[in-house]
Order: sequence, then structure tokens, then C-alpha cells
Amino acid sequence: MAISLIGGAICGLVGCVPPAVLFEAALRNDPCATVAAGLVSIFASFVMLSAALLVAFVLDERGFATFGGALVVAFLSVWAIEAVRGWRAANALSGGDGGR
Repeated sequence: MAISLIGGAICGLVGCVPPAVLFEAALRNDPCATVAAGLVSIFASFVMLSAALLVAFVLDERGFATFGGALVVAFLSVWAIEAVRGWRAANALSGGDGGR
């Protein structure tokens, strides 16, 4: 159970690395942050997370739900943080009044 939980969290964090790196580059106005690079990073993330779920299912059917839940929670937690960072960056560009 603990192995499934920890493994799922680690895989969720690793799976969000490609798009998160590109998102950080976009926040810095890096010219390498293109739509094509974004699509590739999302596809890479999808493939990594799908492969992790497949391996977890094959290796441990009983711990699969724990693994999958931990994977999703870790992945979405990182993107919640990135969403806040993006919102702050967007409001700083628009004058920082939050659209009021």
C-alpha cells in the first residue's frame, strides 16, 4: 500500500515535468516555448503517465487504485501551483489589479 502511494506520487511528479518545464519557459518569455513544443510535451507526459499506469496495473492489481489516485493528486497539485503562478504573472502584466 505504501509502495503504491509513494510510487504513484513520484510518477505523477515525473509525468508533469515536460509541460511544467515548458510552462516555466513561457513565463520567462523564452522563445523556445512554442505551441509545437507544448503539444510534444503534453504527448510525452501522456505517454509517461499511461505507461506508469499500465505497469502498475500489471505488477499490482490490488494497489492500482492507490497508485492511480496518488499519481493524479500529485500531478494536479503541481498544476494547481503552476496555475497560481500563471495567474499572478498575467495579473502583473495587466497592471496587477486582478481585472477590477
